[in-house]
Amino acid sequence: MPKKKVTAAQKKKERSPSKVKKVLKKKGYSKGKLPKDKELHHVKTVSEGGKTTPKNTKVVSKTKHKKIHKNRRKIGKV
Repeated sequence: MPKKKVTAAQKKKERSPSKVKKVLKKKGYSKGKLPKDKELHHVKTVSEGGKTTPKNTKVVSKTKHKKIHKNRRKIGKV
C-alpha cells in the first residue's frame, strides 16, 4: 500500500501545543509539561500519518530520542 502524503497543515495540527498538552495530561503529567530532560516521541511519525495520541507517543529522555532518530536515518525511515 503506498504511503499517504501528509500536508504541512496536517503536521502542524498534530504537533500543536494544545494537542501535546492533552496527551501529556493523559500520560500523567498534570500540568501538561515535561521535565527538562524529557521529550515526546511519536512511535509512528507524523510525516507517515501518525497521530498525537497517548497510544502513539512515548516520553523518552532527550538522549534516547536523538538515538532513535539517528537509527531511523541510518535505515532510511526518516
